[in-house]
Amino acid sequence: MLAQHSDEEYRKFSAGLLPGAKPLMGVRLPRLRQIAKNIVNDRENKRKWQDETAVYDGEYEDIYFEETMLRGMLIGYGTAKKDISCEEGLACLKSFIPHIDNWSVCDSFCNSFTFANRHRGEVWTFIQPYLYSDQEYAVRVALILLLAQFLRYDTDNKKIARNRKVVMCDLNNSFPNQELSVWTRARYPYLERILAALNRPYGQGYYAQMAAAWLMAETFVCFPYESSQMLTGNCAMDVWTYNKALQKIRESRNPDQAVKDYMKKLKKW
Repeated sequence: MLAQHSDEEYRKFSAGLLPGAKPLMGVRLPRLRQIAKNIVNDRENKRKWQDETAVYDGEYEDIYFEETMLRGMLIGYGTAKKDISCEEGLACLKSFIPHIDNWSVCDSFCNSFTFANRHRGEVWTFIQPYLYSDQEYAVRVALILLLAQFLRYDTDNKKIARNRKVVMCDLNNSFPNQELSVWTRARYPYLERILAALNRPYGQGYYAQMAAAWLMAETFVCFPYESSQMLTGNCAMDVWTYNKALQKIRESRNPDQAVKDYMKKLKKW
């Protein structure tokens, strides 16, 4: 099925973006998503998506990048169905994580794994060992799940928008900001936990470090006061990840120039 949708030019282009990944067939992501949705929504066989992903039994390995990507999409869309129990969803997550070996599969899967919206507490507990793993992509999966499925959700399970503008007064350690922060931390129960998870060295590899920097930058845009308190306090992030987070904040369109200049001054040498 996948071979029917391969595109040689797209394969050549994508291969340069995915160093170390499995060989590519050249199937575009929108096509992969449509294939996954068709399988998950098969009315004649509602469990077909589970049959397609059940081959992860330790005896089979994907040959092509698109196979792994499709399995991640099947799990993401399949576990989103309300008839999937918490145990089934976590089992799918557990079986798939060891097969993630590149940033593209990781990030696509994490964004599609909306199962976490129904079982956020259980998923949080489940990913803790992965957050502190010594495996590069295990750490990245956990961090991108925090970014995609935890960071911007409040106690009512509603997703907030990112701040359109971040200015210096948002960072000041003033009484109004302190007072607002009490409400913010109560309203967004995973904010404090995410900052605590980020506040450590990341030595598992480049893609884990980049995920931590990306998550830190997004946390800053959404919660500038709380994030700046961590960055300017006794921040325990390793120097490379810390500086990369500052760089990503500066590259964002949301902070104004004064904030970007301030972030530049925080760089460690």
